[in-house]
Amino acid sequence: MPRTGRVVSLTGYNHIIARGNGGICIFEDDEDRYRMLTLFEDKLVGNGIVVTAWCLMSNHFHLMVDDPHGKISSCMSGVLTSYAMYFNRKTDRVGHLFQDRFTNIPVENDVQAISLADYIHMNPVKAGISAVDTYRWSSYRAYAYGYDGFGFCDPGIVLDLVGGSLEYRHYLADRIDQAPYDAEPRPRILDDEALEVAKSVAAPISLPELASMKPSERKPILCKMRRAGLTINQIVRVVGIGRTSVVSGTAGWKKL
Repeated sequence: MPRTGRVVSLTGYNHIIARGNGGICIFEDDEDRYRMLTLFEDKLVGNGIVVTAWCLMSNHFHLMVDDPHGKISSCMSGVLTSYAMYFNRKTDRVGHLFQDRFTNIPVENDVQAISLADYIHMNPVKAGISAVDTYRWSSYRAYAYGYDGFGFCDPGIVLDLVGGSLEYRHYLADRIDQAPYDAEPRPRILDDEALEVAKSVAAPISLPELASMKPSERKPILCKMRRAGLTINQIVRVVGIGRTSVVSGTAGWKKL
């Protein structure tokens, strides 16, 4: 199918989402996250795009940007291409790292802008990974305390709408009360822990090597991952093979 043109936001704000191909992890460690944030600063902010909110998760990321000059498509292509080259070289993998093109959703008014910042910052809470105020890899601190340790986010647009940092903290606290972070231990492995668990189970075989093995050769390792507590979806993300292959490769895992 031919590609359709991007929808232009009436306000200039856009919600950008990029996901790992097939749900695979795109960030293995802090070095990867710093690399992506550097690309945001160089290729987005450096080209006149204002990053107004952001959050990095294990297999995707969210941005809210102000794109006054209509450069977001070309600049995001540069971000994703540069990062994919870096990540594939580092992990010795081949193929597409990201799922299709990035998603670009226009933000049409100020109410939507406030709701989007809320949604972006609540991602770790809804995923059961972290409380919003202790999650390092988002712009929450820039909003709540007027300080962005990473130096590239400008929360002023939304903060002006809600009345400043103090009002934003109160506003988001009300939202968190409606969807609190459950700090109690869970009987499953959290998504941000899945990569390290998978690496430990597969060792000394690397995950890229595992993905290229014959199904019969990797089946015992995949079954061991299931016994270690990883879900089907987590194995798909961290190993980088299709869901059908994981399902068939872990059949009968409780007995093997």
